[in-house]
Amino acid sequence: MNNNLKKIQDCQALEEVTLVLRLSDVQIKKTNTNVDYASMIAYDGSDKIEAKIWKFTDDMREKLKSGEVYVVNGRMKDYQGKLQLNITDIRQVDGSDDVNLDDFYDKAKLSREELANRINDYYAKIQNDYLKNITSVLLKRHFKNFFDYPAAVTMHHNYYQGLAYHTYSMLKLSDAFIELYPFINKDLIYSGIILHDLGKIMELSGPKGTEYTKAGKLLGHISIGANEVYATACELGIEKTEEVLNLLHIILSHHGELEYGSPKQPATVEAEVVHLLDFCDSRMASLEPEILKAKKGEYTGPLSAFERRNFYIPDID
Repeated sequence: MNNNLKKIQDCQALEEVTLVLRLSDVQIKKTNTNVDYASMIAYDGSDKIEAKIWKFTDDMREKLKSGEVYVVNGRMKDYQGKLQLNITDIRQVDGSDDVNLDDFYDKAKLSREELANRINDYYAKIQNDYLKNITSVLLKRHFKNFFDYPAAVTMHHNYYQGLAYHTYSMLKLSDAFIELYPFINKDLIYSGIILHDLGKIMELSGPKGTEYTKAGKLLGHISIGANEVYATACELGIEKTEEVLNLLHIILSHHGELEYGSPKQPATVEAEVVHLLDFCDSRMASLEPEILKAKKGEYTGPLSAFERRNFYIPDID
């Protein structure tokens, strides 16, 4: 990337700016006077900022595609103590621009190949034939997307390979639970973790310009994932087994509470563990980028995933 390009952190309120930004999470909304405007997240490879296009013309509508990188003209605004960008014009980056597009797309800390190998190591530990077979079939069927897709649109692991990295993180965390509490069925834990978010492959549009699909909006990943597991169990002739019943329960209850989208609350130890691991990893993943940006002895900005609380960074070496 051209190091001379201006970045979000260099900008001030009321300043006219030209920036290279990836525009994502694009939403078309209505003003109080019923006029269309666009709201989105702009990312410069390091920092993100909320952006608006108030004069949303037909030409702008045609040019704007979620997930693409643009040369953006606009004006910075102070909105409720935070910078916001009001965009006046965009032009998609092309070969004449000194820009490395890879700089604008987040990826997991581990490569696709590393994640595949590490998750496969946990799959290999599953000894129960029914759980091993159904996990194998679904992983093979969705292999490419499973190791490419994000885990969310905005909240956590919302980057290339995010779904696989979230899955691996939960598997890694489960090691301590399985060691400390030997009454847990490890086969159900490993299979449940690997398959708990499988429905996100159908819920989300893909790793670039991620949006919710029609199925995602109408059904959600929990219902989609449970249906996918049950259909595969029927193909294998194992749909009435204790293993599949408990695996489905893990998927249906992994958000923990009814108000968080789970059709059922956890009613087995294994379901409770998968819920706790999912909750822990998603929360920590939401915190991590904000913690890393803040300085010791200071607070983060308000975090939407934590009821807009600010987190203090201890000034301790």
